Parts: sequence; C-alpha cells; structure tokens
Amino acid sequence: MNNLRKSNIRKLPKGTFDTLIIGGGINGAVAAAALAAKGVKVALIDKGDFAGFTSSNSSNLAWGGIKYLESYEYGLVNKLCKSRNHLMRSYPSTVKEIRFLTSIQKGFRFPPAFIYMGTLLYWFMGRLFTRMPNYLTGGKIKSLEKVINTQNVSGGFEYSDAYLQDNDARFVFNFIRSSMSYGCIAANYVESLGSTRKDDVWVTKAKDGLTGEEFEISSKVLINAAGPFVDPLNELNEEKTDHHHVFSKGIHLIVDRVTDSNKVLTFFADDGRLFFVIPMGPKTCIGTTDTQVDNPYAHVTEADRQFVLDNVNKLLALDKPLTKEAVSYTHLTLPTTPYV
Repeated sequence: MNNLRKSNIRKLPKGTFDTLIIGGGINGAVAAAALAAKGVKVALIDKGDFAGFTSSNSSNLAWGGIKYLESYEYGLVNKLCKSRNHLMRSYPSTVKEIRFLTSIQKGFRFPPAFIYMGTLLYWFMGRLFTRMPNYLTGGKIKSLEKVINTQNVSGGFEYSDAYLQDNDARFVFNFIRSSMSYGCIAANYVESLGSTRKDDVWVTKAKDGLTGEEFEISSKVLINAAGPFVDPLNELNEEKTDHHHVFSKGIHLIVDRVTDSNKVLTFFADDGRLFFVIPMGPKTCIGTTDTQVDNPYAHVTEADRQFVLDNVNKLLALDKPLTKEAVSYTHLTLPTTPYV
C-alpha cells in the first residue's frame, strides 16, 4: 500500500483531473466510487487516514432519522429513509434490518400510544420497506427482554431500522478501493493548503504529510467532503456558503454483552435524549447521542461516563450494577449537522 501511495502522489500533479475530492470519509469515498465508475477522472486526498475521523467513530446504525419527526423535519426523514433503504438494497450482506425495542417511562412527555403512531408514520415514510412496528405493553416488553427494568414502564413498541454488520472504517475503505479499481488516484496523509480558481480550472496546493513535499493538483471540479472541517476549508478557499456546521458528540461505553438479544434496546435518558443499548458481537455498546460541542476535537468527560452508567443501571435490571471498571473502552462519535 505504501508503494501504491507513493505512485499515486507522483500522479497527482500531472495533468488535469475532472474532479478532485478533498476528504476520504464516507461522503468523499462514495462520491469517488460513483464518479470513477462512470468514467470520470477522479483524484481523492485526505489529510489523515481514510475514514480516520468521524467515519470510523460511528454507532454502526444506518437509520432513517425517526427522532426528527418530533421536530417536524419530514423532508429530512424522507431522504434519510430513502438512503437507508438504498443501502439495505445495495448491500444486503452488510447493511441489515434490525429491530429496535423501545420502552417509555411513566410520566414521559408523550404517551406510548402516541409515539407508536409516530412509528407507523415512520414506517410509511420508509416505503413499508421494513417490518411493521408493534405496540407493546410493559408486561410484553418484560417477556421479550428480561434485562429491561419495567417497574416504571408504561408501554413501548418495536420498530425497524438498519445496522452496519461490518466495521464502519472497513465499509468506507471498500468504497475507496472500489474507486481505485476504476482508476481514481487516491492518497491519504495529503493535506489541502488551499485552492484557487484559474480560468476554468481549480488549482489546489497540497502537501504530503509524511515527506513535507508540496505540489499542485489541477481539476475542473472541486468537491469539499472534509466532514467537520468543511467550513475551515471553505474559508481557506475563500468560498462563502449559506450553510455551516454545528457539532455534536455521542458517548458510548463498551461493556461485556448484557443480553443475548439481537435487538437494539432504546430508551429516553433522564434529560430526554435517546439512549441505546446496541449488540456488538461479544460486547454491548451503551450510550447517548447529540451533546452539542464547540469544535470537532471533542473528548469524553467523567461526567459523560457517569451519566451513561447512571442511566443504564436505572433502565436495565442487571444482576449487578455496571461500574467504570466494567467498561472495556469508551467510544466517541462526532456527527456534524448543517444549519442555515
């Protein structure tokens, strides 16, 4: 791979590419694979490793965005469901349907039956592509999943989304490899130092992060797929956009498997956020999502860990409470959200 990287870096300054993609995460990788497969002359660079940031720090869920129904973002849910279905249809051995078992605590802001109606709407917006949601009483939930503490549960439901069976970084790299098989010139540890428009061509000054060598890459089209670093790159390129990013982090604790169930157990934490218990082979991934942060270099705090432990011990009927000593490692995800 090292020799291939060196060979590709030598090719980057030669000629003019149809498209240069900056960013080797899931968006850049898929764009490169799709364009190269259609015969487009593509180059792709990433300042770190491919899938080395947000695209290798996911919870492996491929979902249609059910939580956005509460904020009436129906257009977004429609698009996410369509994308989820496309993934399931295109990669049936990798992206598979998985059931979510959701428990609603007494006193929650909406009654279980009302939220269940939302899952039916979600199912219809998902083109009936997955199994139909089911309404569940507290007793039925306990019979299906004994590990759930149902003492304060008023009801719940099952619905379906999708789950990435493969490692997320490997999934991304498969698109990189596919693009290269179609002729894409891809190189990691190559940083963009800025791009300027000269006549009808973008000229991007690039730097090999391993050798320090600087060179220029010419392309007719420039795609900024730098994930959480899109805005700084736009600023560097003097490109003004209406949309920018806000950042949110998700905290997940990895522990030994707490149940033999292959379902994702879903709850609402103390502060109303979604709380997942996700099967991951011999391990279980437990955590929350969407804590707003100021920059992409987020970190896990002791308060984050304790919040997850407190909630999981309250929501699950475990033989003994989970402690910090039971945590194999802590997983940090960092999705980015565009806003106007």
